Amino acid sequence: MIFRKEVAAETAHAYDTLSAYFQDVRSFFEVLSVRFSLPEYGVRLRPIAGNELFSNANSYLLSDDSSYPYYLWLPSWLGRFYIDADRIPDGGRADDVSTAHARHIAFVWPWLGFNDAYVKDAGEPECWFGVADPRPQDPHETVRTTAQSLFNYFRLEHTLDGEHHGWLTGHFTPHPEVGCNLTGRWHLRRVPLSALTNYYEVEKNVIQPLGEKFTELAAAPAPAGQAPRPELNGRRHPEPLPVAVRS
Repeated sequence: MIFRKEVAAETAHAYDTLSAYFQDVRSFFEVLSVRFSLPEYGVRLRPIAGNELFSNANSYLLSDDSSYPYYLWLPSWLGRFYIDADRIPDGGRADDVSTAHARHIAFVWPWLGFNDAYVKDAGEPECWFGVADPRPQDPHETVRTTAQSLFNYFRLEHTLDGEHHGWLTGHFTPHPEVGCNLTGRWHLRRVPLSALTNYYEVEKNVIQPLGEKFTELAAAPAPAGQAPRPELNGRRHPEPLPVAVRS
């Protein structure tokens, strides 16, 4: 057997559907970029890695040394990470900011909803979003490196602690054998993509709760050893006030 007849018969239609899905993913992230650039919920968020999306696909290799028992050509997860724009020096790049200085990293990950080794099938595609307070062992590690670790080593069912005010909460555990060097905590919400079909739903179900959660966490005192908020134009940037939750 080379090509299966039933697969070949459905391939063109399946390709068209997935192509449309990835177009929607791009539109979704473009909307987020515009809305996150405004401090409506107390913070402006700038993406890490420019226009690049993080992906769990292994590129087009016939074989590889992946730790999974299979290899992926089609990404089931895509992701983007963001940091507080006020923590980026004038003229600097988000990628070059140290994780210790950034303190918090926001994330948004669309997921097809199935076939993950560490997450039970969801039944339908989802968007995961939240805020992490990652603490790598290297105090000089950049947010770009930490973001890759978050994407690679986030394990919901292994590190989930519980739920608080509608947010799943958990922790990071260093695992040198697989290259993870993080401690710290994360806060996560999951929403089906079927609930994100227009601007209003995206605003209410992703943008507003993520912006408010980031502002809430950023308003808390920094742990000992973490960098203070930067000075802007010779003035210390004020700590943001908590944003009231709007109905």
